[in-house]
Amino acid sequence: MKQKYTILILTIIISTLLTGCWDKVEINNRGFVIGLGIDKLKEEEKKEELDKIKVSFKIPNVALLGTKQTPTKEASFYWEAQGESFNTTINKIESKSPFDLELSHNKIIILGKEIVQDKRLFKQILDGIDRNKRFSRKMFILVSEETASDIIAIKPNEQPIVGVYYSNILRSAVNNGTVIDGTLNKVIKEIHENKSTVFPLTTKTDNNKRIELVGGIVVKDYVFKEELNARECRFLNMINQDNYNIMDIHVTYKDVPVAYKITSNKSETKVTEKDNNLVLDIYIDTEGDITQHEIGIKGLVANDKGIREVEKLCENKIKENVNKLISKLQKDSLDVIHVKDTLYKYNQPLYKKVNEDFDQYFKNMKVNVHVNSKIRRIGIVR
Repeated sequence: MKQKYTILILTIIISTLLTGCWDKVEINNRGFVIGLGIDKLKEEEKKEELDKIKVSFKIPNVALLGTKQTPTKEASFYWEAQGESFNTTINKIESKSPFDLELSHNKIIILGKEIVQDKRLFKQILDGIDRNKRFSRKMFILVSEETASDIIAIKPNEQPIVGVYYSNILRSAVNNGTVIDGTLNKVIKEIHENKSTVFPLTTKTDNNKRIELVGGIVVKDYVFKEELNARECRFLNMINQDNYNIMDIHVTYKDVPVAYKITSNKSETKVTEKDNNLVLDIYIDTEGDITQHEIGIKGLVANDKGIREVEKLCENKIKENVNKLISKLQKDSLDVIHVKDTLYKYNQPLYKKVNEDFDQYFKNMKVNVHVNSKIRRIGIVR
């Protein structure tokens, strides 16, 4: 019996010693793709007849993290290639690169604007991204005013890796509602279920040293339909989700400009039917602070009457902006406020009635916006 136990223990020890990483790759030989761009090629740019797109990305120079002498002090390496499809182009780069590409750490994919203006190519690119198991479902997809390769090539002063730069901005901005959420999971889900979605829109500054988010691109049936500015995107977020620090509302009270900073927002939508038309009721509750009016003016909002009057002005301003946004979306029946999804979840009989002709119902839909704004703090008063 002792001999059997001895053999068993020796077998376990030997098995442990023999295990190892057969596919081990040194970190210096890995290429961690953090930000990736995709552009549609013009005819004069093609190197081969079948080329359709250009893929570009940067790889951080991980050798700089070590203590050994490195052959270059560049913070990152830029790579690009042309190809017929997304994944074949990635394979082209992998065959030429001295690195083993690691895509699972990728933070963003930037699409050149011409991609979303070409329906068939856009569908092919999205399908290639969606099917690629190496990508995280939480990465962001953005659309750029310029070519995506121009954005990828920028070296922001604060962070030379564009993907990290965007990731740092987007992480908090999406949570507090100041930027559209363009994660892969969300846009693919909305395109499949609602046929419409919004991608964050980005551009570079005049000095080519920074990049910024400037609004959103609304896509329906894989076609670019409408562009939203940054403020319209914030009101869209106000309708679609609960947020905080979402925006400032500026009103004029007794000829004095007053700034109301929204610190929290809750919303709810209800869809009903009246006279064979859809009726959308949007309920928005906001809380916030008075952050500015004019120094030297005492007692302007230091009483219940003044506070309530400013609250009413803020409510009207929010209603006005939300109504303008809804009217803009109704022109092309862009259901990025999830009316159809709400019907499907909470009113199946009405959903079945309007489903086949939903676009027309959406265009003619009556909208009622109900806003309740509360001022919680008016700042330090001396």
